[in-house]
Amino acid sequence: MGSTIFSRKRDLWGGAFIALCGALTILEAASYNIGEMARMGPGYFPLMVGCFLVVLGILIPLSPDPDEVQEELVEEHLPQPSRRDRIRGMACIAAGIALFIILGSFVGFLPATFALVFVSALGDTSNSIKSAAILAIAMTVFGAVVFSWALQLQFPMLRWG
Repeated sequence: MGSTIFSRKRDLWGGAFIALCGALTILEAASYNIGEMARMGPGYFPLMVGCFLVVLGILIPLSPDPDEVQEELVEEHLPQPSRRDRIRGMACIAAGIALFIILGSFVGFLPATFALVFVSALGDTSNSIKSAAILAIAMTVFGAVVFSWALQLQFPMLRWG
């Protein structure tokens, strides 16, 4: 019971901190030209990130307690991820993001997106290499269509050298 109260208090303070960061981001973004959806100014993206952070900060304390979710899994006799599996997932996601940053700088959007999704998908123990590759190919094609063709993002799809 005591750990639940501490967990809820921590969630409340964490959510409040994230919402505060979002509010400060919105205030700072307001000092730039916001523009509109068709012609975004330099303050548009920070404004959207700030709004997202405020909403996320509000939702964090409302999320279910991980200990309660774990207890429900035990009661329903569902498989529980081990500590090793959780660490593997976090490491794969962090490695995927790092690969996206590095590969995006040197070889372009397509290989960076493929690496991000492929490595991150391997963090889930239920994914095989084949399913991770299929997911990575699908997301790379989707990303190319959305960001290159639809949004005309100025990020080279492939870069050599």
